[in-house]
Amino acid sequence: MELCNKPQARDRFALGEAVVFENHANAIDEDDDTVDDGNYTLLTTVEYKPPHKLSVENLAAGLRPMNLWEEVVQLDAIPTEENAKLLYNAEQMTASTLVQEFHVMINEGLEFSYITNGLAYVLLRVYDNDPTTLYYYFCNPNKEVDSDALSRTAIARVLCLCLMSCRSPVRNQDWRNNARQQLHVWETNLDYERGRIPDDELNKTPPSSEHAPSSPYVPSSPLSSPTADNYRPVTRSQAGCAPQSTDAHPSESTDSDSDSPQVAAGRKRNLSQLTASPPGQQRSRQIENRGSQSQGSYREEPHVELFCTQKCLLGLKRGDNLDITCPNVERHRSVAGGDKHPITTEQLVGLIKQQLDTTLNRDCSPFGSSGSYGAPFKVTCRRYGYTVVGKGTTSYRWSEVSSEATIYRILRELQGSAVPVFLGLIDLQMIYYLHGVGAIQHMLLMGWGGEHTSGHKPTKELLRQIRRSEKEIRALGVHHGDFRRENILWNEELRRALIIDFHRCKLVRPDRKKRSVDGNGLLESKNKKKKAISCGTPTAGNVPNAV
Repeated sequence: MELCNKPQARDRFALGEAVVFENHANAIDEDDDTVDDGNYTLLTTVEYKPPHKLSVENLAAGLRPMNLWEEVVQLDAIPTEENAKLLYNAEQMTASTLVQEFHVMINEGLEFSYITNGLAYVLLRVYDNDPTTLYYYFCNPNKEVDSDALSRTAIARVLCLCLMSCRSPVRNQDWRNNARQQLHVWETNLDYERGRIPDDELNKTPPSSEHAPSSPYVPSSPLSSPTADNYRPVTRSQAGCAPQSTDAHPSESTDSDSDSPQVAAGRKRNLSQLTASPPGQQRSRQIENRGSQSQGSYREEPHVELFCTQKCLLGLKRGDNLDITCPNVERHRSVAGGDKHPITTEQLVGLIKQQLDTTLNRDCSPFGSSGSYGAPFKVTCRRYGYTVVGKGTTSYRWSEVSSEATIYRILRELQGSAVPVFLGLIDLQMIYYLHGVGAIQHMLLMGWGGEHTSGHKPTKELLRQIRRSEKEIRALGVHHGDFRRENILWNEELRRALIIDFHRCKLVRPDRKKRSVDGNGLLESKNKKKKAISCGTPTAGNVPNAV
């Protein structure tokens, strides 16, 4: 993007080095091994719909200022007169598309977005102080453009929206959770709505729209319990890079299998009213004022704490003395002083959960690369300064990821030497929505293991320590199953290679009557009979909150 190379433009619009266009779904909620390197800042999203599914005529006819929940979703009677029915169809298809993108804007904390069928564009905006209203501006460049109106071309419209997005930082996690709680839920997508329309009506053009991009503000109706049983989709919508599939309201349940495949097939969309954006100088000043408020009120606070040492957290688990080399040791000391840890592991896990259930904007921040099963977070216990890693994941992956707690319990004697110190697991009451990953609702808490060895030169010492840790883990009957450099960390404090990510491992139970140690240090039976158990699901009851 040429503007990124101009210093004045970079300063005015807060531009980075380049603009990257992506087309992907949530990495954790998909059955692949894609990762997000975390080097990008989200500007906006776009929802593409092919014109043979959502025509310009239907898009224009379906747009008008309305209370969308009452006038579209809750509409009792379906009109029978031909023109009225065609207009009804247009509103259903258009509203479904708008809600799909509005759902993304709320989850991602975006102020601007747009939808397009390649011919017409609908520019969208959600103000930070009113997440229940979606403002829109409809433009059809093919009808608006003349030789003297370059500012009305499609590329000019999209460029302008992208530049406005550069100056609008994403809203924080508390804003997003608060917004979701104010919104109705409509389970829908465009394909489902089209499937409800007879073929002969799909091929007809609705009556010409008197659409005007200006309208007065219409107040939203109070939130009531949604009962949209007749509006369930049959497929999960994943168009472009926009749709993010999560439940619209955060669940307070700690049930790890709440996001079943059946539920995943029918995602819910946040929903409210629809209001056109009026033009004019007064509106422009209002936009500027609200934009500045967004930048000041809804940013997440910086997270500068350093991670606790493995020795510190191991001492916490064992009730030993404080580690004086831990960067947070002074905050660990109790009010009365002393060299002992002021709390237990169970208390630390409980304090962190209580803290994150209050706010996700402080002392909880993603870092590093996200894998196919989880994303790492830096988490700090505000009261005592303990700073650890939270492996965050979605409800879709939780049944597999939570099984790692069982493995860390089996490897208890190796924590702080071959694997990180494991503290426990928590279910979040609120959702931490992470772009490219999904709705984080669960975490494993553990010590920071170190840097990925994939970025280290494979020296003899590094390879020796990797073999050492692998041998010690296998000696306890744990076969990792995904032994890649990305799952091996180098810990400078311990001068050891620490192994992580055990969600694909297998447990080998040797015959206890006759067993020996083979050349690799692996316990095995004399008759070579082994019982392998997959670690995809815990094998013995519920996973404990702290291990």
